[in-house]
Amino acid sequence: MKKIQFIDREAEKIYEKIKNKDYKIKKVLKKDQRSEVYLIDILGKEYVYKVPLEKNRRKWQRFLSIFRGGESEREYKSYLKVLENGFKGPRPVMYCEEKKYLMTVDSFFISEYLEGKEGTLNELGIVSKELEKIHKKGYLHGDSQLSNFIIKDDEVYLIDTKLKKNIYFKPGEVYEFIYLEESCHKEIDVYKKKGISYFLAKTLNRYLHFIGDLKNRLKGIRK
Repeated sequence: MKKIQFIDREAEKIYEKIKNKDYKIKKVLKKDQRSEVYLIDILGKEYVYKVPLEKNRRKWQRFLSIFRGGESEREYKSYLKVLENGFKGPRPVMYCEEKKYLMTVDSFFISEYLEGKEGTLNELGIVSKELEKIHKKGYLHGDSQLSNFIIKDDEVYLIDTKLKKNIYFKPGEVYEFIYLEESCHKEIDVYKKKGISYFLAKTLNRYLHFIGDLKNRLKGIRK
């Protein structure tokens, strides 16, 4: 069973082109065991075609999709939420999911291509202000590494965001700045590094690093 959501009638034509493989791959943006992301051309217009391979295949993710939807559906809705809340980002076009026993077993997501550049340390100031705007509206970015902020005409656009309500309050906000700092590979001074919120966020960050390192070591032993 297929589940498909279109942003408009034009998106239906795009789906037909995808289904019939009637498109041109202009660039491979990412291709690994986790996901495949392509810049494609359909009828002279550029789109991003994303297949979340790992989350489509993992049994636990498939089970969770019964309750929360698959990765492509959630990404489509997140991109919509970005625009609905007054932030800038690529316009979502559609998602398609293959269902089996209510679980998402395969999916893809299409968005319009945003021509800009990934944020760098030179744009850290405006990126930090954009992250603060997200927090002031009661949300978290969800993946606040620097490369997920695209700069175009001196404005910040959000990509690969999981935009969600901040149920962690101030520690959640501080954690996103810690994550932003780590993605810079350089210490930054755009947030306060003291107080209980910083302590809690930093403790969580260290714990997650510990768990991540432990998992990698166990994988290495199994190999």
